[in-house]
Amino acid sequence: MKLLTFVMILTAGTAAALPSWWGVRGLNRVSDARTYGAGKFALGLFADMGLSDDTRAGVLPSGPADITNTEYNGTGRFIVGFGLGRAADLGLGVSYVMNQMKRDGESAEISGEWEGDDGFSEARASLKINFNPSAERAWFSLMPWAAFAIHDGGYSAFVENGDGWDGIWEHAQPMFTLRRPMINSGSMSFGADLLASFDLRPLVIHANAGYQRFKQSFQFTDSRYVNHAVVATEEVDMEVTDQVVRVAGGLELPIKNTTLFAEVEWNHFLDRNFDGGDGENFDDHLVVSPGVRFNTGGLAVDLKGAFTLTTFDPSWTDLGHGLYQAGANPTEEDRANRAPFPGGYPPDYSVGLNFSYVGDLRSAPATVGGRIYDASTGQALQGSVSVSRAGVDPVDASSDGVYSVRVSKGDVALTGTAEGYLPHTANVAAAAGGTYTVDFPLERMQTTGIVSGTVTDEATGAPLAAVVAAGGVQAETNAEGFYTMEVPSGSRTLTATAPAYGPESATVNVPAGGSVTQDFQLGLVVDFDKVFFGLDSDVIRSDAKGALDNIAAFLLANPDITVTITGNTCDLGEENYNQDLGRRRAAAVRRYLVSKGVGEARLNTVSYGESRPMVPNTDEANRAQNRRVEFIILGR
Repeated sequence: MKLLTFVMILTAGTAAALPSWWGVRGLNRVSDARTYGAGKFALGLFADMGLSDDTRAGVLPSGPADITNTEYNGTGRFIVGFGLGRAADLGLGVSYVMNQMKRDGESAEISGEWEGDDGFSEARASLKINFNPSAERAWFSLMPWAAFAIHDGGYSAFVENGDGWDGIWEHAQPMFTLRRPMINSGSMSFGADLLASFDLRPLVIHANAGYQRFKQSFQFTDSRYVNHAVVATEEVDMEVTDQVVRVAGGLELPIKNTTLFAEVEWNHFLDRNFDGGDGENFDDHLVVSPGVRFNTGGLAVDLKGAFTLTTFDPSWTDLGHGLYQAGANPTEEDRANRAPFPGGYPPDYSVGLNFSYVGDLRSAPATVGGRIYDASTGQALQGSVSVSRAGVDPVDASSDGVYSVRVSKGDVALTGTAEGYLPHTANVAAAAGGTYTVDFPLERMQTTGIVSGTVTDEATGAPLAAVVAAGGVQAETNAEGFYTMEVPSGSRTLTATAPAYGPESATVNVPAGGSVTQDFQLGLVVDFDKVFFGLDSDVIRSDAKGALDNIAAFLLANPDITVTITGNTCDLGEENYNQDLGRRRAAAVRRYLVSKGVGEARLNTVSYGESRPMVPNTDEANRAQNRRVEFIILGR
């Protein structure tokens, strides 16, 4: 059994802190708000190949035609990352780009099949500053960055038509209508992103939002042609500044040694206006990128793809050449609005392969692993283990209860937890490169507690026959007014009720496996039924005797209560006569209650005659409601 556990420890996967394109911890496009941890370093090699088919208007010997060319955009990134303590990462990287266009048909016969350029593009530095490194489920960071051009890839910073006329560009003219004609994003660019990450166990969500600024320089001679002869030229020497709002999000789902992930990135260019009247805006780039990551220890391999959801139009990235060729004199603003995008327009489709590794600049980490299981039954539990070390994330156990975590040497406390169980902590004196087995037998947590108390009359303190309820659980009081009940632990609302008394509620915090006391004092609330009489009659009707029997029973059960019986009439007859009729009705009810055993001294009578109608005496139905006897409780 121990051998099997040891093997499972070595093969159990953990969510590794791997680098992004930016050099700091993350996926690819999206950065993680968490950090590598103190003393950690990361190496990454990212490679992507994009493929796009774009149609451009051109003039061939056979006449004007739409020419479809295929673009290949390759990008390689080499990054190095460092964990600067618990709350910061530093990322450094360089890029190598390849921009190629493959011509087809008559265009290829004239100018050759391929045109392109390649070279080292730029260097980038990123600094992530985390605001809450000790958080367990949600993290927030700020990531400023800057990039610098390090080589233009040739004699110019952009791809030129070096083979001859191809129907779109003449010899040695820059091919700005490519998706990515530029070898870099400009002499210098910078920006900052706000980062947020949320661990929803097992799903992890990342969100990035920020601002970017790019500056590109363009120096070339724009030529106007008639029958491929130059008829006019214009020297272009300008700088184009782009301000960009970037929003990106990522999801990752770790499954043992595999992580499924998906990213989406949206860039909006604030300084461009591409609304050409056709309803399309080319100043937005939206890319979706799914992938899968295989990792073991600190080494990881990513397989990924990407596709763009926005449309590319070559006529809007030709730096104004189309306007000039048509006979216009484009302003610098016109040309800037049609400048190639810094970093290029995303390809229609791309695939990529990443290799990355995260290690520790300190001594070799120790490996601690074992099982999480029920202490009573031995059944495996899918819990998690947290480590008392900065920069070490909690790890989840597999379905077999097995976990594995790497820690630096020294004394370390590990805590195993599982839902419904008490946590358990164990200490390990870890040596560099050592392997340790620590199991977590967890005791099931008690989930109920006891509530008890009394229910009494608030005026006299006498015990009441009552019911106390909490959710679907209820208990009755005994002869002494005492109750006890077992309820789920936590905050619970109890309500006590008793006949003829107003209910009372109280909220108590019930400890798991413990007890708490809650007493109730209820106030008397009595609403006796009215007794109705016939016209000009003081004889108690048979249908009223049931209500009077209930009133008598209550008064006998509460011997300290006194009441006043009021007699009332409708407005038919003389006022003096109705006053006497009301007195006789009250007296008839008093005699009936006395006959049931209620003491005469507890029963007072009064007549209101026709002076207090319950409803207006407008018709016979209302008058019948006013011929009545009512009860007023005087107290104890």
